[in-house]
Amino acid sequence: MLLGIDIGTTNTKVAVYSKRGKLLAQSKALTPKGKSRDGLINFLPEKIWTTTARLIKQAVSNADVEIQAMAVSSFGESGVSLDENFEPTYDVIPWYDEQRTTRQLEHLTKKIDAQYFYNVTGLYPSAIHSVFKWLYLKEEKTKTWQQTKLWLSMTDFIGHKLSGTAFMEAGQAARTMAYDVVKNQWSKEILNAAGLNTNFLPPVVPATTPLGGITKEASKLTGLPEGTPVFVGGHDHFCAALACGALSPEVGLASFGTAEAFTLGWRAKPNPKKSLGFAVGPHVLENYSYVLGGIYVSGGVINWLKNLLDLDSFTTLVKLASKVKPAESPLFIANFRGAAPPFNDPHATGAFLEVKPEHTQAHFARAVMEGIVFEHKASFSFFEKLTGQRMELIRMVGIHNPIWEEIRAAIFERPVETSAHDDMVTMGVALLAGLGARIYSSPQEAIAMTYKVKRTVKPNATWRKAYEKPFERYVRYREALRKARE
Repeated sequence: MLLGIDIGTTNTKVAVYSKRGKLLAQSKALTPKGKSRDGLINFLPEKIWTTTARLIKQAVSNADVEIQAMAVSSFGESGVSLDENFEPTYDVIPWYDEQRTTRQLEHLTKKIDAQYFYNVTGLYPSAIHSVFKWLYLKEEKTKTWQQTKLWLSMTDFIGHKLSGTAFMEAGQAARTMAYDVVKNQWSKEILNAAGLNTNFLPPVVPATTPLGGITKEASKLTGLPEGTPVFVGGHDHFCAALACGALSPEVGLASFGTAEAFTLGWRAKPNPKKSLGFAVGPHVLENYSYVLGGIYVSGGVINWLKNLLDLDSFTTLVKLASKVKPAESPLFIANFRGAAPPFNDPHATGAFLEVKPEHTQAHFARAVMEGIVFEHKASFSFFEKLTGQRMELIRMVGIHNPIWEEIRAAIFERPVETSAHDDMVTMGVALLAGLGARIYSSPQEAIAMTYKVKRTVKPNATWRKAYEKPFERYVRYREALRKARE
């Protein structure tokens, strides 16, 4: 049996699956956070580890099966700075925190221009990436940085706690913005410009690399037998992409959460110079790469509106939105933290347009739901130009709501499919463990054995027609707003 761990922004989850993808047990808890002395929120690495160990013990006890292999996934960009004894020197700066690292971003981008960054790392500069967190620690927390001998992504920190081995998965390394995705090595040019070296960075390995067996100490905490095989794992979005079979240009994956990623996977090496501004990097599968767009604040926008309207739940907001017909709401530009790839506009902001006196709370709820989907649709032509193929199907993770599935299918003009499994991240990272342990002969076999469709929603012809003109105006408005900011 296979065990998958996911350290998420909100929740940490552990799940046990059979070879055929049957969920045998699952445990979940809030990912531990706390305030630093300066009042800023951080993740708490040691508490995350003890929480994870407790959840593993609970899930394994409930499943009552032998675990053949396990692996870890997590968010990207954030990580743990460790001293010579592998003890944390500082709490984990959240991946989405731009407040602390803006000055470091400004200074480094004066030395290296944005296009050079992109051509090397597959990323345009953003204060969320790890290299700017390293500079913040070096410049603002000097003692902490002097004590730091190793930096691990959250995926790799938990892997180290389980096995005692310190590697960094290639996809997580790519999210640091200091990794050369073409040469598959740390970028000495970027690190030198930042005044850093590679001494604190671990070897970079593929996601299915074995870390070794569970240590004696980890065995006591997790209840797993000493020596249980541990494999590396990877970034949560790309673990979900594996589980959903989004490994060719015909299938797109929308992964909804605080942020929302839109991912294509394909069998090709990362090539930023030909990637039209999308984030690109190594996939969790060897010889595959990802092409990544999305929205920096998607679920976050929904939560913002829920609180602004003083609604008691997301369900209430959706019920309000369902009372409004397509294209009767204001238009909403969903760029609360700038425009994500392929647009790469850090100065972009949200906006409501075409607001009328008769618009109610319900209209604004519908507008936000539609606007998020319009923003995704705006990138589709770029995806298809890059791959030379039409996306025929959109698979979704994190959304199990009929009205939003209907909206997405109509605006996307493509069928929208949801999985029978609620959590494709733990499923995907469990499949990585299975591939590493050779329980599956190939990714295709793993997907064929485990992926099951819950529901497919085809575009409603009436809704599809109703959204055509609003989408055209949406595209013109977002371009006009970009020009107005120049």
